[in-house]
Amino acid sequence: MMQFLNDLSLKLGLDMLFMGTIFILFWIIKSATPGKMLFGAYIVDAKTLGKATPLQNVIRYFAYFVSTIPLFMGFFWIAFDKRKQGWHDKLAGTLVIKGKPREAHD
Repeated sequence: MMQFLNDLSLKLGLDMLFMGTIFILFWIIKSATPGKMLFGAYIVDAKTLGKATPLQNVIRYFAYFVSTIPLFMGFFWIAFDKRKQGWHDKLAGTLVIKGKPREAHD
C-alpha cells in the first residue's frame, strides 16, 4: 500500500510539473491557453494591460492552487470581483481581457 501511495504521489507531481510547464509556456508565448484563444481572451498585466511577465505567469500557475484549496472560492470570486479577477490573478497581478494585450512601447 505504501509503495502504491509513493508511486501515485510521484506520478501526480510529474503530471503537475508537465501540465504547469505547458500552461506557463502558452501564457508566455501566446498570452493565453488554446481555450482562452478560442474565446479571444488573453492574460495581461493588470496595471499596464500589456503582456504579463514570465514571473507573473509562474506565480499565476502556482496561485491556482490557492484558488482551488478552499472549495474553489478563488474561482467563484471572479463572479463578484469588479475586474473579474480570481485570487490567482490578484496574487500574480494579472487580468484576463477580451482582445490582445497592448504592445510594448519603447
